[in-house]
Amino acid sequence: MAECVVVKFSSESLGTQVEDFSSNTQDEPDKSTKTPMFGVYHIVCLTLSIATYLLDIGFDSWLAYFYYIQGQGAYFALTITFMIIPALITTAFSMRWYIIDGDEQSVPKPPLWKWVLRIVMLLLQLAPILRYCDALAYGCRSLVAGKAGNSIRQENLYRKMLDEDSDASLLRLFHCFLHAAPQAILQLMILISLANHQQYSSIQVLQTWAVICSVVSVAWSLTSYHRSVRFARDDKENLSWQGAVMQFCWHLMSTVSRVLALSLLASLYPAWMGTICVCHWAVMSAWLALGHQQTAVCTSRCEEVLFSAVLGLAYVVAFIAPRDGPTRYSYLAYYLVFFMENTGALVVWCVASSSVTNPVLYYGAVVAQTTSFFLALGFMLSYYRHFHPSGTSTTLSRSVDLDQDLGKQFSTVM
Repeated sequence: MAECVVVKFSSESLGTQVEDFSSNTQDEPDKSTKTPMFGVYHIVCLTLSIATYLLDIGFDSWLAYFYYIQGQGAYFALTITFMIIPALITTAFSMRWYIIDGDEQSVPKPPLWKWVLRIVMLLLQLAPILRYCDALAYGCRSLVAGKAGNSIRQENLYRKMLDEDSDASLLRLFHCFLHAAPQAILQLMILISLANHQQYSSIQVLQTWAVICSVVSVAWSLTSYHRSVRFARDDKENLSWQGAVMQFCWHLMSTVSRVLALSLLASLYPAWMGTICVCHWAVMSAWLALGHQQTAVCTSRCEEVLFSAVLGLAYVVAFIAPRDGPTRYSYLAYYLVFFMENTGALVVWCVASSSVTNPVLYYGAVVAQTTSFFLALGFMLSYYRHFHPSGTSTTLSRSVDLDQDLGKQFSTVM
């Protein structure tokens, strides 16, 4: 029987509690002794998370304003819809988690001014930003405590920083799958449609920057969450900055390939693109649910099905390991489907389009889509071969186990 481990992030921030439900395995020693130390690596990652989030939101808001003043009602409505709904969802999750933390008897109650600040930031739809700022504050305070020689306070503050970082990263992950990815597909679809008809708009540069920021935001959110989960779990090796860079390149190229393929198809047949995404979501959700890819935090079959539906939505853009353990064949199956769908979308677009009308777009799209996909595979294999925290001998046999924290947070809103 495989070992089943549940990770709960302590509200007291005194460490990660691990409950071992294995009845026939012995406790394994920690892979490494993690010294609580907040440094440049954490500061850079948190700063990048804040910057990419604000740039993504900023460019989309600016673009929505231009659509409005130019009378492009359909584009304005779609852009605003993919901004407001994800913001409301992440705000609801964040408020729910604040309330749950506040109900913990052992945790000191936050002062009134902090609740006022939380409400203001939530009303401004900036839920992840406040948590990122709290993580930075806890990290800086842990450094001060360390210099003062108070190692216990330093460790507690460091754990609080990790908890806030993991919560913020999870909120950001939700936001990217609901906001950044759809926005990137929408704006790139508009750009491709204009290029197909050899039309030009005064806001094409702004649209281009919006697409770039959305794609980078998706790639960084995946990388940041992998990193934060590993740092928050004492039974996992930390992700080095080299590994984070390699993983970011992997997710960036994969996202570029996916977004470009769907945008090309949507520029000609938007209904087809929507149908493919819905079918992909349904198939992936069914595979997760029927395959019993359950997590230890799902206490009922109903929760498992709902969790599979949430994770299946993310699979439209990227793969997230559903459980800890061997993932080689899961990656193989997912990227095989990923490649067939992308190739199918590209072929349909090539057949329906003409290389004579805009040869740069025609051949450039083909090269960019295929190249980015194979670069993503190359970066992924290089990461697992040389930069995976478990060692260079690990290929695709181990995952970065995202389901424990994702499922824990998901179960709190059930």
